[in-house]
Amino acid sequence: MKRILILVPLAAVLAGANSACLFWHHKNTNPLAAINSQQPDKVLYDRAMKDLDAGKFTVARLTLQTLINAYPDSEYLARAKMSIADSWYREGGTEGLAQAEAEYKDFITFFPTMKEASEAQLKVAEIHFRQLQKPDRDPTHAERAEQELKLFLTNYPDSPLRPKALQLMRDVDEVLADRQFRIGEFYFLREEYRAAQGRLQDVVDHYPLYSQGDQALELLGRSYVITSSRYAWASDREKNPSLKKLFVENEKRDEAAAKMYLTHLIERYPLSPDVKQAKQQLAALHAPIPTPTQQAIAFNRKEIEGRQELTRMQKMTGMFHGQPLKQLADADKVGVPPMQPQPITEANADLPDLPLGNDETAANNGSGSTPDAAGGVNGQLQLESVPQGGLTPITNTPNATVASNANDPNAIQPTIVSASADSPEARDDTKVLTPDEIDRQEKQRILASEVERNVPYPTSGKKKSIFSKILP
Repeated sequence: MKRILILVPLAAVLAGANSACLFWHHKNTNPLAAINSQQPDKVLYDRAMKDLDAGKFTVARLTLQTLINAYPDSEYLARAKMSIADSWYREGGTEGLAQAEAEYKDFITFFPTMKEASEAQLKVAEIHFRQLQKPDRDPTHAERAEQELKLFLTNYPDSPLRPKALQLMRDVDEVLADRQFRIGEFYFLREEYRAAQGRLQDVVDHYPLYSQGDQALELLGRSYVITSSRYAWASDREKNPSLKKLFVENEKRDEAAAKMYLTHLIERYPLSPDVKQAKQQLAALHAPIPTPTQQAIAFNRKEIEGRQELTRMQKMTGMFHGQPLKQLADADKVGVPPMQPQPITEANADLPDLPLGNDETAANNGSGSTPDAAGGVNGQLQLESVPQGGLTPITNTPNATVASNANDPNAIQPTIVSASADSPEARDDTKVLTPDEIDRQEKQRILASEVERNVPYPTSGKKKSIFSKILP
């Protein structure tokens, strides 16, 4: 009887406790939805972030991969994929950076509309930027970084990371331009002027913000002065009429090119020490000496002020590693790098109205902003893209060789225009040429190409002309 009396109150207490529990948990039947509970995907993400901050990259990636596989609809899915790429990026090394690039590319593919996509694209460019080599070494990473930065600037024009991308672009272009400039200077010193002109012209057309662009223009102009004088020397001594005429044509063309590049040097780099020599050469060529604008002077001053000096320690240790420290210090800090080459032509060589403004003005090709007293817009100076068009770069490279298979019925017989403007063939474009005429004109094309490519070298006159065997 006593046992029954003891059990009855105990049962009543337990029943009351159970009823109380049912009362208080009536609204939250799912324990994961309680106020103090956490969702498992968030728990995994937070744990991975702690491991990532602690440098446990492999553990963090395993946790993030578990989150992606177990919770494909989680709101942390995009963050998890981005964090996996970041873990490889922070781990570094050749293999780590390669894995990071692949992960960033996957993120852009799966989440192209998210704002983090622009960050992922910039990180891809930074992966190659971190592996930049000096100008005299492998340019693969510099070229890849330039490609990825152009892709970023094209696809994400409104990104807040645009200023950082622009500076990276200037740095990369400085390395690539310095590589081309060194090769061009090497050819110039060896008096291989046509090879030097090709390299130096590539510098001034592709990299208008190059810190040594004034030197490239000066060498380019001087090389054309030399080749023009050599053609003049050869034309005075040549007896063959066809060859003499080609010498005169090349002399005039090279002289025009020299004036064009020297004029551009004075207008684009008015504060350069090479301006004095450029003016002397223009005076010797009886060409007008241009006057640079205040905008060009202000922009050139900004360029010079932005260049940095290497520390003593960097100068001492620079030879022991492959990073282009000198080029990164000399790179421009102002201006918008062009997305496409901007050939210097006779139509824009004098730069009558150098367009300077802020980044937005350049991107929109003029937004109505007015220049300030310093020659810029909103206190910032920049070199906007030179308008495309105008004359093509000076060259005399012949067109594709036309086969002299006039008797072949399956061959397309193009209309051949003679190299000589006053020839009968040139006046009649519809004339059907005979095989002998085609062969003669082909020899003229080959001769013109050889004369343009092989600049005559002043000799005593006893040596036989190198063009004699291909004369018509």
